[in-house]
Amino acid sequence: MTQDPTLVIVKDAGEMSRMAAEIVTEVLTARPTAPISLPTGSTPVGMFDALIDASRNGTLDLTRFELFCLDEYLGVTIDNPNTLTAWLKRTLIEPAGIPMDHVRTLPVDDPDPDAAAHRYDQAIASAGNLALAVLGIGNNGHIAYNEPGSEADSRTRVIDLTQESIDQAAGYFDGATVPTQAMTVGVGTLLEADRIVLIAHGAGKAEIIRRALRDPMSAQVPASWLRLAPDRVTFILDEAAAGLL
Repeated sequence: MTQDPTLVIVKDAGEMSRMAAEIVTEVLTARPTAPISLPTGSTPVGMFDALIDASRNGTLDLTRFELFCLDEYLGVTIDNPNTLTAWLKRTLIEPAGIPMDHVRTLPVDDPDPDAAAHRYDQAIASAGNLALAVLGIGNNGHIAYNEPGSEADSRTRVIDLTQESIDQAAGYFDGATVPTQAMTVGVGTLLEADRIVLIAHGAGKAEIIRRALRDPMSAQVPASWLRLAPDRVTFILDEAAAGLL
């Protein structure tokens, strides 16, 4: 009998955020220097707020862990305010007091991005793999920027963004040209993490959550590959996101 990932259904986005923050806190309390990855986008903002509060009131030390970024647009400079890394700096890293020398950014400005992506993948492995990866899920089923077509054994690499992802990213670029490629930590790399937590809220995520958890696993819904590691994966969903399960 196939085991399913742990499924936790909570009332709303606030409760989802608190529970996710508690898991991050648990991991970093047990291992303050742990390598972890955290997502970008609107979904984790409540979790970030809880972590910032914990850092500021002294109940959580965020100065020692290694933060491995999950994804970044290709062809952007590190000083571009529209990058995912810049957004993460504004939303979490600076308010929480996370030292930038503990933030591992994706080497998207390297002249040989494919080789650089491979080195980033090796850096995660050298850190002992991720102790925790917190993930969101795109409406097309992507995790990090592993777009539809991503295989379960995919590694950190450069990928072409789908038009859906490009259109969604346009909201962050404020009229500027949106990149069409990104560098992302691979599905296979994520599956090697000690613990994986996927968070989602809102009825808009209900259909893709249903496909990820109930349809046959497929590269067309990369999040479905998380079911390959059911003993290490937890889905935290609010009632709306779980509405079609």
